Amino acid sequence: MSPIRFALPSKGRIQEEMNKFFSSAGIKITKSGGQRTYIGGFKNYSDIEITFLSASEIAKELHKGNVHLGLTGLDLINELDSKKTNKVVSLLELGFSKANVVAAVPNSWIDVSNMKDLAEVSKDFIKLHDRRLRVATKFESLTRNFFLKNNINSYRIVESTGATEGAPSAGTAEMITDITESGTTLEANNLKVLDDGIILKSEACIFGSFGMNWKSVDLENIKKLLRILSAKSNAISHTEITFNYDQRINNLDIELYRNFKSFFLNQSFTLGNDVSLITPNDQVAVCSEFLISKGYGTIKINKPDFIYKSNDESWEKLLSNL
Repeated sequence: MSPIRFALPSKGRIQEEMNKFFSSAGIKITKSGGQRTYIGGFKNYSDIEITFLSASEIAKELHKGNVHLGLTGLDLINELDSKKTNKVVSLLELGFSKANVVAAVPNSWIDVSNMKDLAEVSKDFIKLHDRRLRVATKFESLTRNFFLKNNINSYRIVESTGATEGAPSAGTAEMITDITESGTTLEANNLKVLDDGIILKSEACIFGSFGMNWKSVDLENIKKLLRILSAKSNAISHTEITFNYDQRINNLDIELYRNFKSFFLNQSFTLGNDVSLITPNDQVAVCSEFLISKGYGTIKINKPDFIYKSNDESWEKLLSNL
């Protein structure tokens, strides 16, 4: 059997956060011949070969079909989508390295707060200045697709090779599209994100490239690995709510899932017993208030290390694409 080729980030914030993620999941990454080498593996997974590359190189190698799996940012994969030669599918969102690709304009543009305003300004700009509005970016494809969706045609892309946020103040562009985690760098450069200017919500994901030959590899270890990583990812993005099920309410499980995307760990409820509800982090407070409003007593919050589901969606996605 051939080894499964898995590309992991070799540097940057995404590598640091990846190392913490894998370590907390009990998965050890090894390097062959020392820390400066670019080949390695996972301890206890002998048939998986790791190649260490930059996050942008991983996206390219996935699209070329040179690796089976890769961990990189959704923004980098989507930017290459229009140029892709092979099918690349997101198998698992990992919950770290979150950032948004956004459209931002100078704070001095007080009459421009959304994409509709920008469309009007871009039309007037060419009449006033006899040239198109310049947009500095490293995300040409994402920007063109987003602008097309918002009926903006009068602009020119200026490729950014350095700090994109400095382009307007340097006079090389009127506005930018860029990736930002907190927005502080944009604010420091007197830029504001348009109200509806989020182009893409990105995070670190595991992707599968289905231009590779999967017939000659043993999938059993990948199945085990994905299951562990999925359970860790679920634990990062979800919280356990425990309460005493001291009264029966018809269709409570349906209502909780519909309103809060919450689900019970066990569907067999016995009056008087504690039950556990798995809830997305951003819904914990409102879901707890809802339970209290229904007459349930003390609400306990617990942050689990792992949340295993009976069916692993990442594994099912992989199988469905083979």
